Amino acid sequence: MDLRRRGWAINIVAALLVVGVGAITGLAVFTVMRTNADTAVRRNLVSGLALRVQWAVRDIHDARLRVRMVATRPFLADQLAAGAGGAARSAADRGLRAFLPMRLSALALYTNAGTLYARAGHFMAHPVVDMPLRGELGTTLLWNATRGFVLRTGLPVYRHGAVVGWAVGDAPLPMLSRLLLGAKALHSAANVGLCGPAGARMSCFPNTFDPTQAFPSVGRRRDGVPVPMSYALSGHTGFVVTRNYLGHQVAAAYRPVGHTGLGMVLTMDTAALYAPVYREFTVVLPLILGVLAVALFVLRWQFAPLVADLVASERAAYEAHARLKDTENHVQAVLSSVDEGITTISETGIIETFNPAMARLFGYAPEEVIGRNVSVLMPEPHRSHHDDYLRHYRETGEARIIGIGRELMGRRRDGSEFPIDLRVSEFYLGGKRRFIGNARDATGRKEAERRMEHVATHDALTDLPGRALIQTRIDQLIRRAERSGQLFAVMFVDLDDFKGVNDSLGHDGGDRILRLVARRLQEALRAEDTVGRFGGDEFVILTAALVTPLDAALIADKLLRALSTPYLLDDKTLYSSASIGVALYPQDGRDAASLLRHSDAAMYQAKRSGRGQYRCYDEAVNATSSDKVRLARDLHKALSASELVLYYQPVRAIRDHGLVAMEALIKWHHPEQGLLDADEFLAVAEEAGLAMPLAEWALRQLGGEMRQWRHTGLIVPPVFIRLGPGPFSDARFQESFHAVLADVGVHPGSVALEIREEDLMDDPQTTITARRAWREREVEVVLTEYGAGDSSLPYLKPLAPSAVWLDSSFTVDDQADPKSVESLSAIITTLHALAIAVVAPVNHTAQYEAMRRWGCDRYTGDLAGPLTPADGCTTWLAPNDTPVGTGPAGGDPRRAGGA
Repeated sequence: MDLRRRGWAINIVAALLVVGVGAITGLAVFTVMRTNADTAVRRNLVSGLALRVQWAVRDIHDARLRVRMVATRPFLADQLAAGAGGAARSAADRGLRAFLPMRLSALALYTNAGTLYARAGHFMAHPVVDMPLRGELGTTLLWNATRGFVLRTGLPVYRHGAVVGWAVGDAPLPMLSRLLLGAKALHSAANVGLCGPAGARMSCFPNTFDPTQAFPSVGRRRDGVPVPMSYALSGHTGFVVTRNYLGHQVAAAYRPVGHTGLGMVLTMDTAALYAPVYREFTVVLPLILGVLAVALFVLRWQFAPLVADLVASERAAYEAHARLKDTENHVQAVLSSVDEGITTISETGIIETFNPAMARLFGYAPEEVIGRNVSVLMPEPHRSHHDDYLRHYRETGEARIIGIGRELMGRRRDGSEFPIDLRVSEFYLGGKRRFIGNARDATGRKEAERRMEHVATHDALTDLPGRALIQTRIDQLIRRAERSGQLFAVMFVDLDDFKGVNDSLGHDGGDRILRLVARRLQEALRAEDTVGRFGGDEFVILTAALVTPLDAALIADKLLRALSTPYLLDDKTLYSSASIGVALYPQDGRDAASLLRHSDAAMYQAKRSGRGQYRCYDEAVNATSSDKVRLARDLHKALSASELVLYYQPVRAIRDHGLVAMEALIKWHHPEQGLLDADEFLAVAEEAGLAMPLAEWALRQLGGEMRQWRHTGLIVPPVFIRLGPGPFSDARFQESFHAVLADVGVHPGSVALEIREEDLMDDPQTTITARRAWREREVEVVLTEYGAGDSSLPYLKPLAPSAVWLDSSFTVDDQADPKSVESLSAIITTLHALAIAVVAPVNHTAQYEAMRRWGCDRYTGDLAGPLTPADGCTTWLAPNDTPVGTGPAGGDPRRAGGA
């Protein structure tokens, strides 16, 4: 009985022991499986989120950089500064379209006044989410269902240090969409969310579960508890198990997206998180129960079968763990498939993981570096200092690269060094600090940047340094000269009559000549000298290490001889010359701006001396420039101080002395210099940007005085007035011409415009184009000072002036030499053949008789009547029999254009 009782006791104890062991084993297996799942998912969520945040920041940064590249293009700044001319805006449009292939969907240029200047591509319209990015001024992240993610960036456009307008660009961000879809490869229940602050709430972009639906307004708390995204928007990085904004229990990694103000969360539903564990445990549990049943069944026989069953149970548990490991490896495979190198290191710098992309980047197999110090991937001196840096960071928390993208040098397995873009972030796992390093080969990017910098700093036509690079090299020469005490020269080279070359050869031929000129300049100089192109036909030479000023003169003379050699172009021999201005450091300037300005002034002095020459800078040239500045400043005041006045001179028919027209001349009662003629300040007005205000003042003043004469009962003939080449060719002034005259009650047909022959020859094509525009508006044009400069005869027919004012040098009398008479007669015959009336300045009777005999149609000058202000014109204006206010205000200049 005792034996039986003892046997039952043994059986009961053994059974309890087996049951206890089985229960403990099952619980242990379940605990290990769940812990491993927690650890793997947490690590993968944190590292996966870190990667996605880095990609998102880089995508945004790259998109903004592409717009910045457009905003910093000098030729676009030049187009903005050039104004609203049709050709300039067309060039800007073409320039913007050239940048669209750089992953830009739209570009636009705006003036400082906010006016659209040029545009290319299509901007996103009606975005569902419009999120300004913090820390990125002028940058907004947009989304709609049609276009997806687009980064809109507005940047100022600088020219010579001043803002001349704004560049706005839309850059698609396809990477953000790929980031959302990439979560599905990690786990079917994973979700990536991207949100930004919206006051006390938040605004969220589409996520993995609903990639076509945005959430413009979502609360940051759920049942009083912050949702994971709330932590990210507050600037925190970490991992939490909580409820999301939909109320689902999730495991979430959260992190701010750089300094943009956005937050990103990578979440996984906890039900889906532990589903594999429960599935695996349902496989293990029957095995454990089976083992228990068998163990209880064989207890009466012997304990050996029980041990065997326990071994079988262990084996089953091991297999379950292996399946869990497979799940972890699947997650690791996802991370290993990315193209960016990823490694994790311990707090002491020991490599723990090394993905395939990292192995390809550095040439190491993962097993060769795992367990070694990460400094093996670094060249000296970084390799020797790396452990000190880590120790300093652990002790002080001061970091130079944590969380900041930097460019560093890496060292491959073969010892070669190469540039990498590296970003290091830290995270905690199991209470221990870890670091994640993301590396990408920067060789291609640096080469692209080098090419882009070359394009940005060099002239596209000649491949010579451009304006900005020349100024930089002048600064370098100044610093070198300050140390050595040596001289150097800045030479400004301008080709003589290059417009004629362009007109005869076309722009393609002109470009070929410019390339030949660039080559000759380079061949004529030393290796240490620099040749640059400022634009057009202007070149700048920097000659270093001169011994005496005479060296600069000898170099300039050598350059002139090189440029005067004939050019052979398509079996045509062309001759050209250049004018060179020389400024020496330090006597002619101690900074780049002064040296360039003074060499430019010396070049103009060389042109005035006959072209094909060089001139060294003279203080008198600078004094002249200063006088122009003062005159421009005084002219700005004169426009509002009633110092300007119109003077008039009659134009009479040479046949009967009848008054056929009047010429209006702008005068300036300068408070210090007295009465100034228009020739003394019109050019200054053009340079100072005052030509348009001056022209509008003159037009309004002229209309008012014409209206006053007519209201006093006088016949007002057509009036001719010269306003300068700028207003003549300006499309905006052409638009406002009629409006200004109509505003003062004067018929636009009663006013005609003068253009000097010199202004015509400066830019014939622009002047002729403007003439066509004036003809369409029924405004007549006359050509003045004809014969004073280069011959404009080929342009007379397309210009089609109603009359031509001969230069005073053509006015002769009976005592004139036969050659002068013959030349004058030929000019008058030619003009009459083109149906153009001829006007001559006549000062006394002998000149009048001679000009009448040789065929002039009209005359002006002292004999026609004195130059007088408006109130003195009533002495030679005839009374009008028509009642005041019943006819047009003034005559038709086209009637006055005939003989």
